[in-house]
Amino acid sequence: MSGNDKGFSFRQLFFRDATTGSEAKPLQETEAGKVNVNVDYMANGTGLSAAGGQEQPLVEDFVQRLQNLINQNNQPGFDFLEFTESLFEEKQNPGPEVFKTVFRIAQKIDKSLTPSRLLDSAIFYKELVQRTADAEINKGVAKKQGLQAEKEAEKGSLDSGLKETRAKIQQLSLQIQELQNQEVGLNNQLVSLDQKYEAKFIDIDRKVGAIRNAKEQVIVSIVDIEAGIKSNLS
Repeated sequence: MSGNDKGFSFRQLFFRDATTGSEAKPLQETEAGKVNVNVDYMANGTGLSAAGGQEQPLVEDFVQRLQNLINQNNQPGFDFLEFTESLFEEKQNPGPEVFKTVFRIAQKIDKSLTPSRLLDSAIFYKELVQRTADAEINKGVAKKQGLQAEKEAEKGSLDSGLKETRAKIQQLSLQIQELQNQEVGLNNQLVSLDQKYEAKFIDIDRKVGAIRNAKEQVIVSIVDIEAGIKSNLS
C-alpha cells in the first residue's frame, strides 16, 4: 500500500462523517470504564456473492462497523482518536513535523496530554477492535460448526434413507429374479406340454383303433354265423 493510500485509509477509519463531507458532530461519551460494543456482524446474514465470492464489500462493511464502534467508545478528553483526526486535518500523509506540531497544539488544549497517554488510548482502541473482531470471528466459527453439525445430521439421515432404499431395491430385485425364473420354468413347461401328452394321445388312439378293428372283426364273424343260422336252420 502506498503512503497516500494509507493516509486515505486512516482518514476513512478515524474521521467521523468524512465520507459525507459534513462537519464532525459531537458524540455522546460513554461512561468511564464502560465499553459500548454493538457490532453483531455474523447475525445479519451478510454472505459472499455466489459468483466470484467477492470479499471486498464485506471488508468495507466491517471497517465501517469498527469505525462506528471506535466513535461510540471515544474516551473523554483529547486522546488518540482526536489526535488522529487532527493529524489528517493537517495533511493526508503526515510526517514527523506534523506529528510534533499537532501534539504541541493539543497540549495547549489539554496541558496534561503526554505521548504516553496517546499511546495508552491507542492501545485501548486497538484492544477494543481486537476483542470485537475476535468475538465476531468466534461467532462465525461457532455458526459454521453448527451448520456443519446440521449438515452432518442431514447427511446421516439421507445416507440412512439411501441405504434402506437400496436394500429394498435389492430385495425387490431378488424377488423379480425369482419371478422371472418362475416365468421361464412355466414357459418351458408350456412349450413341452404337447410333447408330454402326445405319446399318451397316440397310445390311446392306437388302442381305440384296435378296439374298433377288433369289434368289427367280431361283429362280422357274429353276423356271418347269424346269417348261416338263418339260412340253414330256419
